[in-house]
Amino acid sequence: MQIASSRVFLWVIKKYAALALSAIRQQGVFQGASQLAAQWSFDRRHGLSAFLPREIRHEEGEPGFRLADAVQYQGVDPVLALDVLKRLPMGLRSDATFVDYGCGKGRGLAVGILAGFRQLIGVEVSRDLAALAGQNLETLRLRHPGVHLEIQTMDATRFQPPEGPLVVFLYNPFVGLTLERVVQRLAHHATRWPVHVVYINPRGRAAFLDHGFQQRAAWPDSQALIFEAGVVSEAFQLGCLGHRLTSVSSSLLEPGQILR
Repeated sequence: MQIASSRVFLWVIKKYAALALSAIRQQGVFQGASQLAAQWSFDRRHGLSAFLPREIRHEEGEPGFRLADAVQYQGVDPVLALDVLKRLPMGLRSDATFVDYGCGKGRGLAVGILAGFRQLIGVEVSRDLAALAGQNLETLRLRHPGVHLEIQTMDATRFQPPEGPLVVFLYNPFVGLTLERVVQRLAHHATRWPVHVVYINPRGRAAFLDHGFQQRAAWPDSQALIFEAGVVSEAFQLGCLGHRLTSVSSSLLEPGQILR
């Protein structure tokens, strides 16, 4: 048993070392280090402990959970995520329910709160990660007393979104049949209410297009996409999402929102 645990540990170390080297090759040492520093600073400022990655393990309470579809937890880049969410109209952010599928340790939910969402739900299959998310978000709960936040520990395929408009947040939490079933449920929801999807590291883009979602915006290198389906308000149609973005601007960030 001890030997097996050691092998798993070494495999995880090797895996994340390879990912780090790949990121350095793509972004360069300075940009990669700056991004990590920004994430660390964001967590420190908002009372989070969400920096380190975590593998997803099979959960005994979820017999139908497809471990092969799960992607390891890694905290989303808060600068990018907040820039994307700030592109959505304020009316949508105040009225829609923000649903973070695979919320992990809660950094995406934290960004949702800072972007102005008042109703937020995190969906996480891992009981350990869900518990950490709840602890991480206590500081922001106190700072934003008007926000209603809940974390549901379950397989994403079993989650039934609440009635009303949705803003769905995905940081590539799962792939395969799990993603397909989630998109099917969202497409059904869109027959009654508008659904907007903010998809960062969008490995499953085709699943949304196949189910009638329209792509409204893309960030450079397709690192983030925005999809929509259902009845869309005129205000949203006249917003800034009707064209392809060619650069990620920080002009929409509030002063001191990320770093100070």
